Amino acid sequence: MSWEEVFRNYLDDKDIKILKLLNQDANISDARLGKLVGLSKTAVRLRRVKLQNSGILKIVGVVVLQNLGVPYADLLVKLKNDIVLREQFINKLIADDLVYEVTEYMGDWDLLIRLFHNNITKLKDESLKIISDKAVQDYRISYVVKTYKAWGKSILSSI
Repeated sequence: MSWEEVFRNYLDDKDIKILKLLNQDANISDARLGKLVGLSKTAVRLRRVKLQNSGILKIVGVVVLQNLGVPYADLLVKLKNDIVLREQFINKLIADDLVYEVTEYMGDWDLLIRLFHNNITKLKDESLKIISDKAVQDYRISYVVKTYKAWGKSILSSI
């Protein structure tokens, strides 16, 4: 299935092409985007700004942890049914600088939590600290060995 098939009910073809190109290279100029999409530099800039202002597009710098040799882990967490505890726990995760993703799931697990540390032993300690919270009912911890693809492309590097 292609991006066009997935997003056609939400975006037009030009916006989808702009998103695909920015996903491949966030530093691409509006002039280059315009040439590749078939629009003027100004028209592309207006579309890009509209996508950003709507919250659909966010251009961020991403640290590729494995290319730095930094250990990281995924925690799958089942939460207790106490709404106050859940909210407090999620707010703590959001405030934690070592947690770089908190995603809510439907199904067997409630949250995916991704975190990193400069030392594998300390990463384990941080993971255990998170899952020892009184909001946590059950958990699974996976320490990441290698990521082959993220953010739409291969992220392996020879650094």
